[in-house]
Amino acid sequence: MVRIKPSSKTVLALMMVTLMTMSGCTGLVDNDEDSNDPKTTLDLGEPIMRSTGAPELIKYSDCDELEFALKLSIEEETRTSLLQAVEELYYWGGGWMEDDMEMAADSSSSSPSSSPTPRKQGTDFSGTNNQEQGVDEADFVKTDGYHIYFLDSGLLHIMDVPEFGELEHSSTTKIEGSPVAMMLNEDTLVVVSTVSSWNINSEDPLAKSMGWGGDWYGWRTSILTKFTVLDVSDSSDPEVNRELYIEGSYLTAREVDGSVRAVTHAWMDIPGLQTWLNYPDGYWDSDVDEEERRYMREVAASEAIANNIEVLDEISLEEMLPQVHERFGDQIITHHMNGKDCSDFASPEGAMNRGYTSIFTLDLNSEDFEFEADHIVGNWPQVYASQDTLIITENAWDWWWFWGNDDLDEGTNIHTFDISDPSTTTYSGSARVEGTIQNQFSISEYEGVVRVATTTGQWGRWWLEDPELMENHVICLTHTLDENSEKNGLTEIGRVDGIAYNESIWSARFVEDRAYIVTFENMDPLWTINLSDPTSPRVMGELEVPGVSTYIHPLSNNSILTIGLGPADEETGLGLDWGHTRLSLFDVSNFSDPRLTQALSVSPVQNPEDGWSWAWSEATWEHKAFQYWEPKGMLAIPMNTYRYDSYYDDSGRYHYEYEWISKLMIVNVTEEGLEIHGEVNHSQFYENDEDRWWSSYNIRRSIFMGEYIYAISHGGITVTHLDSLEESDSHQFQISNQSNQDVVYSEESEDDKNEG
Repeated sequence: MVRIKPSSKTVLALMMVTLMTMSGCTGLVDNDEDSNDPKTTLDLGEPIMRSTGAPELIKYSDCDELEFALKLSIEEETRTSLLQAVEELYYWGGGWMEDDMEMAADSSSSSPSSSPTPRKQGTDFSGTNNQEQGVDEADFVKTDGYHIYFLDSGLLHIMDVPEFGELEHSSTTKIEGSPVAMMLNEDTLVVVSTVSSWNINSEDPLAKSMGWGGDWYGWRTSILTKFTVLDVSDSSDPEVNRELYIEGSYLTAREVDGSVRAVTHAWMDIPGLQTWLNYPDGYWDSDVDEEERRYMREVAASEAIANNIEVLDEISLEEMLPQVHERFGDQIITHHMNGKDCSDFASPEGAMNRGYTSIFTLDLNSEDFEFEADHIVGNWPQVYASQDTLIITENAWDWWWFWGNDDLDEGTNIHTFDISDPSTTTYSGSARVEGTIQNQFSISEYEGVVRVATTTGQWGRWWLEDPELMENHVICLTHTLDENSEKNGLTEIGRVDGIAYNESIWSARFVEDRAYIVTFENMDPLWTINLSDPTSPRVMGELEVPGVSTYIHPLSNNSILTIGLGPADEETGLGLDWGHTRLSLFDVSNFSDPRLTQALSVSPVQNPEDGWSWAWSEATWEHKAFQYWEPKGMLAIPMNTYRYDSYYDDSGRYHYEYEWISKLMIVNVTEEGLEIHGEVNHSQFYENDEDRWWSSYNIRRSIFMGEYIYAISHGGITVTHLDSLEESDSHQFQISNQSNQDVVYSEESEDDKNEG
């Protein structure tokens, strides 16, 4: 692909002439009688045969080149939507870059507790269930063993843990927007929240920085990601040090030794762009036949295409790029991401996209809090991180690329970054593999080798009548030095194909030189794959089990534990049982012959068929809710269900009510079997709550601490002794008044209840 650098005005003029020529007319609206002849059709052009290009990220040479690429992609995407509307088909789904900004912030590293014996994660208490050891993942619950930090309904609750088994409320801090996750390193807490543009007061300096009331009519983006950096050395009085607003949606964050990589994705709104047809008067009249209606749709599409070209011609690059806004009291400083030459932006060669994946590097240990911003022009990504490698994967092509290009195969771009330096993120190479990647557990890096599990087939092309069947693969890649370019690349060195035809991957897990893959159609095959020689990975064994596993947790080299759903019919193994959560223990000591040791169905009620609705566990789709505590061989998972009851009282009045159950189920786990140990019940938090429709009291997370387990839900936190299963302490968050906009909390501790 040859990169050209015409001015944006010239580019858009050329685009307009080209597309109007493709349309077969220079006046898109013609009042002549011939224009109403239903036999006349407009040639709206064929979809551009989009280049497959190369996956390697190429920095834009200057801002004109970036502007040209963005506008061309946006125009073609909107044109594709209009072409589908003409056919009456609609889609409903569908140090390399340095921009350092220094911000002063004092940081202290005082000890969080005066306890003579430091509490150690992994030995004394459990933390977040992370994919990789040493790589902490952002979540809405964090602990350092002395405090529990909990984000809920716009608030940050900090609870002190003086001794294991105890709980004291320390502070509650209002967080702007909807807090979704946080990262903790010693006394620095970074809270991530999503902020809706429409909830920002128009008089707020932030609104003005985003263009409200200026030439840019409306918000640049509907979602912002906010970083609130707090000093929590005094848990009773956390202090806000910095507030950053990033235009775009939060995806995830990883922390390694105080260095945070947060990933966002932005899709900037451009007012005036049209992806729909404005039907003319009379279109739906009964005397108009289909041929004439089609012609009307073609005229409407031509008008919309011309409108979009004009809109793009008038907009500036700065208005199309995401920005970072920094709040200092009543003042907002806006950092424009294009910098001097747009060299912070890169994209795969030949790509056509309008989204921006941004990697923000924040060093929490630096004396001056600073961040670096790197941007990929591309699709919505998956994110994986080991201790020294960050991997971003994205669909090589968006859905609209396939319109008119059915021979184009699904592919995934893999971009790797060196994060061994805590203060910077360095691009290290890219590759493209066939198929799509399910989630972060289908990605891994081990001893310099990148491993991915993919599914190929045309299952994502909703308009095809006979799509290509699915097939699954495990592919190994490594970084190599290109002698011609003297740059690092990512090259495939080995693969295994043909895994489970006509099935898709539901869960995957890479553990050192092993891989476990679970696919599903009607049965649940577990595949074991040997990766000890990455140039020749081999399928070692396959075991068919009824039901499906959605998450795989390694216990040792001899056994793995999975969670998912069992079969609806135990005899045939068909369907899925939505009344239970299925835990499955597998013996993989003979890697070539995996065996099912035990399957245990778990429910929060004894008789799920007694009017109860389907029971669910967040741990089936969110691994952070799956808490396995190796020192005690215990697993904790949240379970929830409800049922509806109605009756007539003595006076004949009709009543209805819901009974809600929320429990933390604790399971004893050994390599020989599984056994229910006990439960923690939060159902009492539902009682006498008329506002339960506005909130969820489901247990979301749990923490093992010494001989106790802390269960955390919207309703409160309970502390339970693991042996006696007796509650030793609790703290309840009570809603005294609640609406869609304002949340007012009153707080009641166990001591307060006892005094009352």
